[in-house]
Amino acid sequence: MKTDLTDPRAVYNALQSLASELETRRFAVRLRTTKGRAPHLIVINPEAPVLTENVLVAPDSEGAWSYWFPWPERIALVTDVGYAADRIENVLAEVGR
Repeated sequence: MKTDLTDPRAVYNALQSLASELETRRFAVRLRTTKGRAPHLIVINPEAPVLTENVLVAPDSEGAWSYWFPWPERIALVTDVGYAADRIENVLAEVGR
């Protein structure tokens, strides 16, 4: 499914949706919108602050907008916020979570 996020506000809204979902899962999040840089979400596990990652929004090679880890690995389509949060939670979970 293709989602048009060429509007910077749409990218911000996609990141904000993910941030809200991650907050319900007890992660700390910061949405960064620095001039000259793409907006990104900083996700922190407050139980183990070393477990921190950035999340970006960008299209894949076919134009489908997705959440991405910076290494780059696609997390999920922006239309699947719950699945994206599941994947991020798996990466940032401390032992026993």
